[in-house]
Parts: sequence; structure tokens; C-alpha cells
Amino acid sequence: MDVYSKILEKCLENSFDFFGSLPCSYNIHLINELERLHKTHECENGNTLLHIPLVREESGVALSAGAYMSGRKTAMVLQNQGLGNMLGQLFSFNSQMKGSYKIPNLYIISHRGINGEKIEAQKPMGSKTPDLLELADIKYCEIENVSDLKKFNELLVEYEKGYSIALLVKPNYTNPPERIKNESKIVRRYQQQKIDAVEISPEISRYNAIEIILNNLHDEFVLSNIGHPSRELCDIHDRDRNFYLTSSLSQSYMVGLGFALGVSERNQKVICFEGDGGILMNASSLSLVAQYAPKNFILIVLDNGVYGSTGNTDTYAKDSINISGVAQVYGFPKEKIFTVSKPSEIQEKLTIALKNNGPHLFHILLTETFEKVPTIPLSNIEIKKRFMKSIE
Repeated sequence: MDVYSKILEKCLENSFDFFGSLPCSYNIHLINELERLHKTHECENGNTLLHIPLVREESGVALSAGAYMSGRKTAMVLQNQGLGNMLGQLFSFNSQMKGSYKIPNLYIISHRGINGEKIEAQKPMGSKTPDLLELADIKYCEIENVSDLKKFNELLVEYEKGYSIALLVKPNYTNPPERIKNESKIVRRYQQQKIDAVEISPEISRYNAIEIILNNLHDEFVLSNIGHPSRELCDIHDRDRNFYLTSSLSQSYMVGLGFALGVSERNQKVICFEGDGGILMNASSLSLVAQYAPKNFILIVLDNGVYGSTGNTDTYAKDSINISGVAQVYGFPKEKIFTVSKPSEIQEKLTIALKNNGPHLFHILLTETFEKVPTIPLSNIEIKKRFMKSIE
């Protein structure tokens, strides 16, 4: 049995039931096996294993954080080259620093760029990988042989204490895995997309839009994006089932997606706010929402055409990028995308979304009106703990 097979066996023994992944040529068979187990393997804790192939490493950190808060045990499979992209999210979600949410995660990392590596470009990150993990307070061990996995047992104790952990798996350079072969003939089909033109003069502020939405909710879960949207949500109606993201621009809807997938068997909606700037920064991850299509998920894009929390500089959504069209191209069904700008439209379409299967995407066109509201009077740890407790 190879190292990766034994790692997966130990993960399953310890009820890890939510995996994200990005491929390295040395971890592809582990990823293939996770894909085979997706939605078919029942873990010892009663959950069905979920495997989500990712499009960005940093989105995997946020996705795992959301799934963890839903009650899942989470892991992410990746190559160490992606750590540079993830660093801000590792600090915000996983580290033990003040201001972090201190959410544990397991990282199974193909450690390229060390002894035996032939590709020079892999070596800078290879030499600095341990330093980056230490910088983010992630406890790790190096794995070369199956016998090294006794170190994994020690790390699992740290995971249960709330620490993020990592396995640095040395590639087998002398006997690399064979490429995955697909002998069948493949026909790739793409639907024709007809994107409607939009010409709207916004009539409502972000604050008022959030207020209308909150007034129509009961026990739904709400996750909000970085900066003033979270502060406005807290000011309008602070509640235990609100999760305020206070860092990591563009990642609120990945936290929301992970959470929605984790609680998908519950008959409760998950509403997530994201801004136009955040969507443009991480548009590629819309493909995950469309592909895995959680029926309980409502993504609300608050589009005022500016980076409102950082001084009102324009985004490209202001007059050139139609976010409704972007969502459609990434796979959202046109009939589940609502482009609205009036209070009556928000209320009407929200009633539909709450009563029907999603995912739905609201593209709410807003004025630039800025409400001065106080900061959130809770630490990130308090936000996390009461949100997780509200599930019980």
C-alpha cells in the first residue's frame, strides 16, 4: 500500500468526511479515489463523504472553514506551490493569532522542490514550505514512507485541540504514479448562452437591501462578507445564526458554500452575502456553486459598483461587467438568477427562492449610499462559537 492510500485510510478511520483538492502529478490517485468515494462512502460518524475539486487554493481554505462550522471534519489535498496563494486565508481562518477564527483543517501537501526534484521552478517554494506553515501556526510532519505515519497520529491529537495540521508528503521521484488514462471518446458540449442586456438606475442602498432581506427571514443561516456589509447586518439584526466574515475579501461565498454543503440534509436555507468586488476577484469559484448546486443555498451579490468599505473606488462591475451574465456563463441556470434593484423586486424574488430549491443567485444593483454603523462588538472566536452552537 502506498503512502497516500495509507493516509486516506487513516483519514477515514478518524471520520474526516469533507475533502477539497487541487492536483499534483504525485497525488492524482488519492484524488481519484476521493472522487470515487464522493457521496457513496458513509463515514463512521454517519456523514456521507464529500469531495470538492477546487479551482483556487485560497478558496479551499474558506470552503473547509464553512464545512467545519457545519460539523464536518475537513481536509484539503494540494501541492505546496499553492501555499503562497493561501497565506492570507491561513492567517485568517486557521492560525492561532489574535483575530483569527482558529478553525482547524488538515492539509495533505505534496512537497515538491526538495531533494530529488528536477524542476528548478519548484525549489524556491520547496525550501520555504516549512517556514510558511510555521508562520501560519500549522503543526506539520514530513512523510516519506508508510512507517512515518505514526507522526500523523500525534498530529491528530493536535487537530482535536483546535490546531490546523499538515502532512508534507515527499514525492516518489524514482517511481512516480502513472497518468490517469481515459480511453473512452469524449464529446464536450456547452449550452448556448443568451445574456440579457441590463440598463437600471439603482433605487436602494445596501443597508436597506440587507434590511429587507432580514425582515423576511426566520431561522435561516446568514453569512456576510468582509467590511461594512457585515457591520450593517449586525446593526440591522444581530442574531446567533449570523456569521460575520471580517477578513478574506472574495471568500464569504466559499465559506457559505462549504457550510451549505455540510448542512445540506437539514431543511434550512443558507443565505450568503458577497460584494461585486469580491465576485470579480474570485469569479472562478462560481463554478463550484453551479456544479455542486446545494438546494439550500442563496447567494446574494450586493453590487454598488464600488469597493464601498475601502473608499468607494469603482469596480469593473460599475459599467462594463454584468455579474448576472458572469454567473450564467459559470453554470447558474438563467431562471435561478434574479437581477433586481427595487425593494418590491427583492421581496418578491426572495419569497420564491425561500420556497424553492436552489441554488439561487440575486444580483442586487445598489446605490453607493454609505451608512455609518459601529464595528461588530464580538471577537471572531465569539462569532464562530455562537454560530456553530446555533446549529444544535
